[in-house]
Amino acid sequence: MRGFLRIGDLARLGGVSVKALRFYDEQGLLSPVHVDPQTGYRYYSLDQSKTLAVITNLRMINFTIAEIADLLCNGMPSTDEIKMSIAAKQLDIQTAQSQLASKLQLAEIMARSLEDETASALPTFKLAPLPTQNVYSIKQTVPQLGKPVTALFERAEAIVADNNARAPTAPFLIFHDPPTVKESLVVEVCIPLATDSDHRQTATVIDGSNIACSVVYAGGYFKTETLFQQMSRWIYCAGLTPSGPLRELYHRFGADQDDYRLPPKMIARNQHEYLTELQIPVAFSQPNMET
Repeated sequence: MRGFLRIGDLARLGGVSVKALRFYDEQGLLSPVHVDPQTGYRYYSLDQSKTLAVITNLRMINFTIAEIADLLCNGMPSTDEIKMSIAAKQLDIQTAQSQLASKLQLAEIMARSLEDETASALPTFKLAPLPTQNVYSIKQTVPQLGKPVTALFERAEAIVADNNARAPTAPFLIFHDPPTVKESLVVEVCIPLATDSDHRQTATVIDGSNIACSVVYAGGYFKTETLFQQMSRWIYCAGLTPSGPLRELYHRFGADQDDYRLPPKMIARNQHEYLTELQIPVAFSQPNMET
């Protein structure tokens, strides 16, 4: 047909394969203006080379077929529509680039931590995001750890139980003073609240972190101080910086339950069954490297 391009001609002009043009036709991106019913030859207009250029350009910057199909659903889009789509894709690429850079730095951190001559003797510290939580909390200066902290938890659990507001997740303690402080230290007991709780007016929001260092241990709480010191050293050697105080989560623990009840899976019969997790929110030492 005069004035029209056969599929092979358009493929050469557009720098794509014939197979790609057939695929674009199947996906509704670029269909021939005419198909000879006898030969099956496909014919395209010269103007369609412009549409093909848009498709190949968008594919170069990681547009999906579905995204391009949506853009072309009403024919050739306007310049403004293309600009808006490209601007949105730029943000996606920048986010992906930042995440990739963060993953690369995490890989370097993990590799560096394994070079420590004492690494094999240390527990395995995990790096993971830390979610924001709504909790009922009591922040107070206690004379020492142990019974005064237990009393605060018993009080907080009873208050939350009275309001039927508890979430079935681990309670935790925030050390506003590190556990190496032996007397008159500031702590905050935190009881997680259910998302549909009417206790929201007294809720405290405990901010999450893009990344935190954590470790789980079994047995008595006397291990917390030593593990905290090991974690702090590991964080420093890994090139990270603490961005918040230590948290001690109680996955399985002892509790009086005088004025409340907890899920049986949370209750330990003795100290040997205790299961505790330590978490320290951290940040990359270099700026603009958060995930």
